[in-house]
Amino acid sequence: MRLVLLVLAVAAPACIDLPEPNQFGAHVIVAADPGLEMCGGSLAHMDEFVAALSAEFSLAPPTGDDRFTFYWLDAEQFHERTACHREAAACAYLGASYTPYAPINHELVHNVAEEFGYPRALFVEGLAVAFEGLATDVAVDAPRSTVRVHDLLGLSTGVQLIRVGGYPTAGAFTSHLIHTHGLDAYLRMYEAVGPLESERGIDTIFREEFGVSLADSIDVFEDSGVRCGQLERDAKLLECAAPELEWDGDRLVHHRSLACDQDDVVGPYRNDSVVVFHTITIPEGGNHIITVLGDDPRNKVSLQPCTICDGEGVTVERDTSPRTVALAPGRHSLRLHGPADLRTSLGVRIERVEPPGAAP
Repeated sequence: MRLVLLVLAVAAPACIDLPEPNQFGAHVIVAADPGLEMCGGSLAHMDEFVAALSAEFSLAPPTGDDRFTFYWLDAEQFHERTACHREAAACAYLGASYTPYAPINHELVHNVAEEFGYPRALFVEGLAVAFEGLATDVAVDAPRSTVRVHDLLGLSTGVQLIRVGGYPTAGAFTSHLIHTHGLDAYLRMYEAVGPLESERGIDTIFREEFGVSLADSIDVFEDSGVRCGQLERDAKLLECAAPELEWDGDRLVHHRSLACDQDDVVGPYRNDSVVVFHTITIPEGGNHIITVLGDDPRNKVSLQPCTICDGEGVTVERDTSPRTVALAPGRHSLRLHGPADLRTSLGVRIERVEPPGAAP
């Protein structure tokens, strides 16, 4: 284990009054404060995420005594009881995550990536943003980040990235490097960069692993612009491996109850909501009418293409239904959203608009 892990173990303040583990998965152990209960599918979701991400990184997922510990703590005293910086919503180090809400796959990415060490914050947080999944986030017309990569190179902590709004840029640059050079080369670079690596040192590693300079890599990334938002860039490892809803390509109808205690329901997320993950394949691109029926205003359905930066997602809420939207052909993540505090009924109908085959 790298020296930096030992340094972190010594430097980090001791966590105070942490709960004992009370849920045990194959790869993740949950230690939750009294009164905090995960939904029926949350532990399986975290286990599956760790397994999928480990496989993506060519690692064996942790088992037995090596399982990650997920500390889910009451929000009011969260920072007093952990080593997480007050400006950080959560943190992870040395095989454990500390968070006032659950689940949160961003911190689990950090736990898995510890195997490769701790490079500069640009890469640590960039990798977590690129692979954290969609959770309850939905498609929004958000402005693209104007933070430059050069502004992030010298930052050594995630908190410093938070202060300058650098997370979107870090994630976008990571996605760009992986798309351009491949994940294996990216992870070799990640492992080679030290936590206090100089810009010259990073440049040398870029030339060795990518065959291009750091400056040229940044120029290509920034000249092309960030062509898509975070949801389109995300790897969507679980979202796009979720059970598929079969249909004939003309009309899909799906209806169910939605409650936190159900085995396939994940949450409660930080906004006290739950999600069920499915996939759907759009055989022909074109306009589709999406109708959402629910008995709570928080019910909604979101679709996100399973490609990287090739098509935009859409969210249809109960109160904005029905909507006619352009859907690209191919596999999509389809997520059903609802509140965590009561059982609701949610239905979705997707109908292709004639004539078929129209390009979105």
